[in-house]
Amino acid sequence: MAEADAADPSADTAAAAEAAADAAADAAATASDAAAEATRAADEAGIEAAGEAATEAEAAAEAAIEAADRAADAAATADSAAAPAAEEAAAEEAAEAARDAASATGEAADAASTAGEIEALLTPEGFDLAKVNGLIDGSALSEPQKATLKRLVESASGNPDLLRSALEQVKAIMQ
Repeated sequence: MAEADAADPSADTAAAAEAAADAAADAAATASDAAAEATRAADEAGIEAAGEAATEAEAAAEAAIEAADRAADAAATADSAAAPAAEEAAAEEAAEAARDAASATGEAADAASTAGEIEALLTPEGFDLAKVNGLIDGSALSEPQKATLKRLVESASGNPDLLRSALEQVKAIMQ
């Protein structure tokens, strides 16, 4: 009976490492989905800020995938480790990698959200003058171009048809 009890902590540690690796893999898949959505939104918005958000999402997804790989390696080490201390270290590495993957997933989701918000802002339905002006101000355009675009958007803001055209011009200029 004592031998069976001694084997249980080892099995529990290996199982925890495998669970952490599975969680990291799930987080990496979620991050990859968020990066794909960010890329789609950036392509739709067609402006630099959305493209930067998509790039951030892709980098975060890559970090999540790397963390999932580390978690899987650590889980394999925990399964094959002979010494309890080595198993515990491998399980902790798997858990840390799973946390890293979850963090990277959050970053990818934030970046995807940013790209989606930019896409929505540049439609009459999602239009917010202050936010569009902030987007224009944050661009690499010259100050006269920024001022002209902001005046164009402000003057068109009362008419949905004119606004749609003005927002399309903003997209075209900021690409």
